[in-house]
Amino acid sequence: MGIIDGSEVNSRGTVFAIKGRTYNFTLSYLLALPLFLAVGLCFFLPYGGAFAKAVEGGLTGGITVLQNRALWNITSFTLRQAFFSVLLSLAIGLPGAWYLSKRGRLAPVLRTLSAVPFAMPSILVVLGFVLFYGNSGWLNQGLGSFGGPVLRILYRPEAIILAHGFFNFPLVIRLAGDGLDRARRAYSPAAAVLGASPIVTALTVTLPLAIPAIMSAVLLVFLYSFTSFAVVLVLGGGPASTTLAVEIYRHGRIFLNYANAGTLAFAETIIAVIFFLSYVFFNRKAREIKTGTEERILEVKRSRGSIIFMIVYFFLVAIFVLGPILSIILESFLYQPSRAAQRIFSTIWWRSLGEGALPALFRSLFLAFFAASASCILATLASASIKLIEMRQGEKVLIINLIRFMAAAPLVSSGIVLGLGWIVIYGRNVSPVAVVLLHAVSALPFTFNFISEGFRSLPGNTLNAAMVLGAPPLRTMLGIALPLSLKQLRSAWGFAAALSLGELNAVMMLGIRNFETLPLYIFRATGAYRFGAACAAGAMLILGFIILFLLSEGGRRKYVS
Repeated sequence: MGIIDGSEVNSRGTVFAIKGRTYNFTLSYLLALPLFLAVGLCFFLPYGGAFAKAVEGGLTGGITVLQNRALWNITSFTLRQAFFSVLLSLAIGLPGAWYLSKRGRLAPVLRTLSAVPFAMPSILVVLGFVLFYGNSGWLNQGLGSFGGPVLRILYRPEAIILAHGFFNFPLVIRLAGDGLDRARRAYSPAAAVLGASPIVTALTVTLPLAIPAIMSAVLLVFLYSFTSFAVVLVLGGGPASTTLAVEIYRHGRIFLNYANAGTLAFAETIIAVIFFLSYVFFNRKAREIKTGTEERILEVKRSRGSIIFMIVYFFLVAIFVLGPILSIILESFLYQPSRAAQRIFSTIWWRSLGEGALPALFRSLFLAFFAASASCILATLASASIKLIEMRQGEKVLIINLIRFMAAAPLVSSGIVLGLGWIVIYGRNVSPVAVVLLHAVSALPFTFNFISEGFRSLPGNTLNAAMVLGAPPLRTMLGIALPLSLKQLRSAWGFAAALSLGELNAVMMLGIRNFETLPLYIFRATGAYRFGAACAAGAMLILGFIILFLLSEGGRRKYVS
């Protein structure tokens, strides 16, 4: 028994007594049930179905498939391109991470600018790269006007690595930058007092302490590059540059060979889980650095050389980030009447959107709205469950760790593997509801993180006071905790909607008849070399993304402040 503000707590049972009122806290466990059902039916069961196809031929058949040299070549290339993508992301991101840790005047600008590529859908990355880095793209046109060389990088492994570097270097800036910032604030003042120079402090104190944060960024970049699909499918350039994700799609969707697709899915998942668990380990290590309650900021004197370097860096990053995006918007207003004619400003591509792009946009908005709403509902119920259990039994309870595991498990999911497993388990005749569920579950790690952090930040006395005044647990969570966490809920909803709006993998794998989303429309238009129509649709997708991104970031900034 314990006393909390005149309240009596029975920590062994499921009854919570406050001023003579008795509450049954079995509800706190039931609130997590929808999360368990959704993740079990839409994540673990499809994955199990995909893996079952890999071994349904028996042990001999599985060994035969694993002895296939082509499988090992595909796996080898997938690992190699992910490795070199990590190196490029580090080369681009580490200078920005170091500047971010110094909290320079332009640090907020760099943080916002670096968030743009990671938030972009993969199909927009592909389209922007074709337009900007193509043989006749804007970059080569600019280099040609100054007599520079023509860069030929598309449809080969170099294009995949460059696109992955563009897509993932923000992770290095943010994760490594935050780790460097924590290490610098925690120990750099003491090192300076002891007489260490800034260079010695950086090499012997800051960088070693930030290694776990840098490693967590490396492993997450590797994970995203390893499971990439659309970038490789369009920019790869042939069988020699294919990856496990692309081959899963080819065998499962085109060849209808579920056994081979399941084997490839199994190989991809095992490797992804290993790197994900390594990421969890290093991410936990990175958070062990405590900076204390007081801000200890050293006065940083920047040399002229470092200032010039950062100016050049900001300029190159701005071109690297904004070039492909602005190319999409610019190309949507250019029209070439004939091959011999010059391109002119025109709105013809925008006027033709009603034929296919607008219906595709409405379908994408439909998916984004319902997927984000479903994901936030599941995350809110699970977060409320954890909060109620913590109030009754404390933080170190097995069920809390289990709920967090179920919410985080879809982080290692691949839309291609989920789509394959859905077909195996539930059949090929699927409805848009299946896409909504898959998108909702895939966004759960992010929505749960946002909303649970909001609930965790609530003062316990506020909720206890509500119960003292007679409010039952469910009403306390819905009537007090949830309204106080609306900013985090808005941020979670915006982020989940943005993820769903640009998702292509599950839609392509499921192949729902007469249900073309906007990313799928852009993919097909790009494959047919209808770049004008693809750019107009891409500009619409960028606009939708900006709105959702601002919605998410606005809630996050208010939460941080």
